[in-house]
Amino acid sequence: MFRAAVCDDDRCVREEVSRIIRGWNPEAQVDCFESGESLAEGYTPYHAVFLDIDMKGMNGIETGKWIRGRDKETKIVYLTAYQDYVSGAFGVHAFQYLLKPVKEAEICKVLEEIFSYIHTPENKPILDFQTVNGLLCLPAEKIYYFEYVNRRVEIVTSDGVYAMTEKIGKVAKRMESYGFSMPHQSFAVNMLHVQNVLAGRILLDNGMEIPLAQKRQKAWKQELIVYLSGRMGGTS
Repeated sequence: MFRAAVCDDDRCVREEVSRIIRGWNPEAQVDCFESGESLAEGYTPYHAVFLDIDMKGMNGIETGKWIRGRDKETKIVYLTAYQDYVSGAFGVHAFQYLLKPVKEAEICKVLEEIFSYIHTPENKPILDFQTVNGLLCLPAEKIYYFEYVNRRVEIVTSDGVYAMTEKIGKVAKRMESYGFSMPHQSFAVNMLHVQNVLAGRILLDNGMEIPLAQKRQKAWKQELIVYLSGRMGGTS
């Protein structure tokens, strides 16, 4: 059974989104919550959570981070009246962002995409790197960042650290299409893993920190916003 939660402090939005979900799949289980606190209190694993960003008490960003701390698999779909809110969703790894007023066709499209992710293995590209110890193959999502140090580029991954003799600029250029960007002349970071941006440093979702060059702060933050906004497909 497909399980979904709708969390919004506007009753009309809750009713409309739940109606659309049940219309898409009459057998779906849909639980509605009027606040982040009530969702946290009654949370059970869901395939999808439709989450309002601008709520009193626990807002959508805080609620999303609470969910991610307990459930890495659920697809979070943010509902917002303001596109600028996307820039605050660091570390939540939302599946999609939908602008209010919600449109039935857009919600049904997202539901179909979520359903396909659940029932079809993800086709993740495997990248190869020539390291000093031989050929390394791994998906881009496993890479946290690249760092140029001691005339080598270190690949920092969830499985360990590897080194290769390469120029950081060339590596960053290759990885642009996979969501990597240079916040510092010696680093190329995977924006998928950015949890927060602080003064002069970037906090990743594994607890690591990397520097953010002062002269790059404004431009790099904009790159991050563009990356996150790029996941708002079909909401123009």
